[in-house]
Amino acid sequence: MRISTSQFYRSNTTNIIDRQSRVNQSVLNLSSGKRVVTAGDDPVAANSILNIKQEQALIGQYKSNITFADARINTEENAIETAELVMFNVKDLVLQGNSIANDDAARLAIAEDLEARLSEMVSLANTRDESGSYVFGGFKTQNPPFEQQANGYVNYLGDEGQRLTNVGPGVQVATSDSGDKVFMSVPNSVGDFSPTYNLNQGIDNVERAILSQAKISDRANYVPVANPDTYNVNFSTMMPSGDMGMNVTDSLGAQVYPVLPALTAPYVSGDTVSFNGIDVVVKKIPQDGDSITLTPESETDVFTVIRDAINWLKQENGVGVDEAQRQLELGHIIGDLDEIQINLGSVRAGIGARLQLTESQGERHEDYNLTIEKSRSALEDLDMVAAISEFEQNKLALQAAQTAYSQVQKMSLLNYI
Repeated sequence: MRISTSQFYRSNTTNIIDRQSRVNQSVLNLSSGKRVVTAGDDPVAANSILNIKQEQALIGQYKSNITFADARINTEENAIETAELVMFNVKDLVLQGNSIANDDAARLAIAEDLEARLSEMVSLANTRDESGSYVFGGFKTQNPPFEQQANGYVNYLGDEGQRLTNVGPGVQVATSDSGDKVFMSVPNSVGDFSPTYNLNQGIDNVERAILSQAKISDRANYVPVANPDTYNVNFSTMMPSGDMGMNVTDSLGAQVYPVLPALTAPYVSGDTVSFNGIDVVVKKIPQDGDSITLTPESETDVFTVIRDAINWLKQENGVGVDEAQRQLELGHIIGDLDEIQINLGSVRAGIGARLQLTESQGERHEDYNLTIEKSRSALEDLDMVAAISEFEQNKLALQAAQTAYSQVQKMSLLNYI
């Protein structure tokens, strides 16, 4: 077989270059610690590695979202927790203000303290998060959602929006509650109607009946007859026995309880009286000629209740019928304060559920990331022991090829002539 000189050089050069390339590849793999550096190293594995890295990038985004959501949710929770403490303080002050040991000056001092608590609640309702957005403004996050007027009452300028953040595939968590839900939509402590007491001024007796419930129990049968759909619960001693009786008339003056032709029904403290789909419960002892006007109002708000408490404390101590009126008003203020606490507690419970959701989603992401990281490592990472052994083999092969080539290329027929 005849091998030309050019063929000899070309063949050996190609062999050396190939050996050099293998050595270079081994060096590259060892320096990067990866088996697959480019797609050409293993196209199938490279495609799988790319998909895994995309999944890891998505997990990283979800984890960032969780960190962001937790920060906002914790900001809201801290504000709600402080609001609860403020409301406990408000209730204590109101009860303290009802003590018979207080004169007008003492109650005025307590009212001034409540003014400070009201300002504190407005400040809490205007809480901002780490980005400067107002937490309780709904979707209107750039301006304060609550504004205190000159008369002391507070307006809500936000909306009912609730911001959401993606924390997992198809999983969203609310990072805020609107101020309308938290502060402005407190259930009325007696139900769907608020009472106004019309007491017989001719009876100087502190003991009076108080409304404990007025709610729409059967909406299918509740048909408003006017706007507003008010009712009057009237008390009198017109019973044939001379005992206390009651009847209820609607806003048009028509009697809705008891059923005509009876003009009155016996009054029993704590009994449920039903009419027009409405259940009413009155307790304690009414006086002849007293009445209670029921006005539709299913909700109140935190700031109005505190303002009502302040106004109540600013009233002078009363006696007889005046003190009866004050005590009835106080009873409903206390009831509304309790409803505020319940509402804040409900909101805070919802916040706790959201924090549990973000925590569980974070743990799921960590577990999934660990699983796919093992898969990626198996496809991409280098077996260092095997790689070093291969590098040594490739290096020896290159050295052998270079040595053989250098020795053979020096051989010439002219050396033997």
